[in-house]
Amino acid sequence: MRVLVDQPLSGASPQDGPHRESRPCRQIRMGRRWFHQLKLKFRIVLDSCRRAGRDCGGRNIFGSQLAVASAPHAPGEPRVEGDISMGSGAAITRRRLLQGGLGLAAAGVSAGTLAACGTSASSVPRGWTGVTFSSIGDTTSQKMFQDMIAAAQKESLDDQRIKIIWKPAPGDDWASVMLQFSSGTTADIQRIDDDRVYDLATSGKIHQLDKWMSDKSTGFDLSKYSPTFASKVAVEGYQFSVTPGMSANVLYYNKKLFAAAGIEAPTSWDDAWSWDQFDAAVKRLTKKEGGRTDVYGLQFAVNTIQATAYGAGDTALNEDQTECGYAKPATLEAIDKQISYIREGYAPTVDVDFLPLFNGGKLAMTWQGMDLGAQISKDIEWDIMPWPKTPLFAMTKNYARTWVIPKASKAPEAAYQALKALCGKAAQDVMAKSQFAVPALTESAESAAFTDHPYPATPKVWAETLGKVNGRPVDIPFPRGPIGTALADSFVEGVNADGLMSGKLPTADYIRKGRAAVNAEIRKRGWNVSKGKELLEKGGALTDPDTRVLQ
Repeated sequence: MRVLVDQPLSGASPQDGPHRESRPCRQIRMGRRWFHQLKLKFRIVLDSCRRAGRDCGGRNIFGSQLAVASAPHAPGEPRVEGDISMGSGAAITRRRLLQGGLGLAAAGVSAGTLAACGTSASSVPRGWTGVTFSSIGDTTSQKMFQDMIAAAQKESLDDQRIKIIWKPAPGDDWASVMLQFSSGTTADIQRIDDDRVYDLATSGKIHQLDKWMSDKSTGFDLSKYSPTFASKVAVEGYQFSVTPGMSANVLYYNKKLFAAAGIEAPTSWDDAWSWDQFDAAVKRLTKKEGGRTDVYGLQFAVNTIQATAYGAGDTALNEDQTECGYAKPATLEAIDKQISYIREGYAPTVDVDFLPLFNGGKLAMTWQGMDLGAQISKDIEWDIMPWPKTPLFAMTKNYARTWVIPKASKAPEAAYQALKALCGKAAQDVMAKSQFAVPALTESAESAAFTDHPYPATPKVWAETLGKVNGRPVDIPFPRGPIGTALADSFVEGVNADGLMSGKLPTADYIRKGRAAVNAEIRKRGWNVSKGKELLEKGGALTDPDTRVLQ
């Protein structure tokens, strides 16, 4: 099971995902480690309820009294001081937690039980409609969200007599959000990891939005938004979320090291370096002494492999989605060239923390999301540049900042209007000023609110990732759903990816093993291009099957 999550606004605070978000891959490996974290998260919820004086202390949540018992600590996993177990002494296993659906619902956690542990809503004026809003995030991003809400209220929502009620997130990762979906206690406007939208849609947990988004009176003027606004997180062409912004993944570079090497960086995706230019720069920027590397020319995450493959003219799946892609000889050549930087000491292995290297002037280029700027030392002069052509196209893989309207919402239409207002000019300018993400509203992305900052000097490199170069999207159109998960499990996570990023696994073996695993999942599911819509229909997700924003 896989989670590929976007990043926090600043610092090493583990917001927006269960991993340490500043790590290059922006991911965690689920399984035992995830389960230990989930058990700890649940214990924190119970403890918080007890401190608040509520009778949520485990009573009848699992049909018996919960107790905290000691649990063995697996090497390499986060330590949990106590394990949650049932009164009978049987530990709550991962299977118990996940059995039967999303999270703890199958284990018997009722919506009322966890709702009783929530924070009471602020007052709503008589005759108004209140909708709750929630997002995980660090202190800085939470303040930004509240400022966005205030801006949206003033710009349009007060006139509509709709009030957004701030609902503090009960945790700091997506697992805590999924607990709320399980218990029916999500906010009316709920931020979620973009890779989970597909599963929530096909399981009937969130509203289809096409009807509202297409309506002449309530819809969006898509001409004012980025080309990826409606397509990035679409589920089989249907809208189940709204994405006010996108965290752009680009190369950050040390300007002093570039100047010392006599290298001038490209300033737009249209002028991205060729493979040969990039290769020469990486090697010139690297400083070696004997068998030791003192300054690395490059650092990259494993999910850059996806952009490299698409840049070689390949795709993750064939057109009818019956076979894994990445089969072109050019793809093998491009990925192998990229991994050669690790094998030959021009780039560190994945287990090396890039941030101290970059802040210490020991790393010239690193591929990261927009959160990195707040973590860079004030002693480092930096800017951003595009990933190179590999060798045909320069592409990247962005992270969507997306929100959904859960089926549990008591006022879904008002929630949609509020979510639309958060994509309006006033709220989008707040997001632009924070550099939390590239605003989806083009006017805000091109405004001084986004561009007028000390760093970076070339913010358009971020903004251009939401558009096209020579008619081709810069942000790769990566598959979602169960086969998208299989692709990530096979190529981005686990022993296959670790072997490649260590420089020890031959690239041909990496591609062969990854393709075999994906093709096995395709055969197991009998998957083809029409299966996704069948899942939506089976889950009762399509309330308006004949209405699509995307034609």
